[in-house]
Amino acid sequence: MTITVAPLTTTVMNAVGEEAAGIASGVNNAVSRAASVLAIAVFGVVMAWVFDAVLAEGLRAAGASAQASAFIEGQRSKLAGAQLPPGIDAAAAAALKQAVAESFVAGFRWVMLVCAGLALLSALSAWVMIGRGPSEARGVVPKAR
Repeated sequence: MTITVAPLTTTVMNAVGEEAAGIASGVNNAVSRAASVLAIAVFGVVMAWVFDAVLAEGLRAAGASAQASAFIEGQRSKLAGAQLPPGIDAAAAAALKQAVAESFVAGFRWVMLVCAGLALLSALSAWVMIGRGPSEARGVVPKAR
């Protein structure tokens, strides 16, 4: 995203005259901050949703006991930092650790897929919208010289 911020700001500022530069800058900053906050919230929900779903399946596949499953599910909010229940054998600990790690990777993968999709949509909208002058956007054809 860092390679897109400067060109986007330049595009916004060049799209308006000097009299509206302050308003354009303020709107650009406000939209940027709101989008950042919304993205963090949405990506967090996606991560938690996928992590929980994959973790539940991973615990079933690992054959975790009801007590071990309850202990780990109580630590879901810690994601990959979830602690293992005390007093389990090494084989069970390895299986549970792998289930937690796979759940985190699956959640991260989904977040990255959503990011890639949004970047693709952004590129598509830029391709469609940028490059047309104000008269072209309104359907006015410039006079030939």
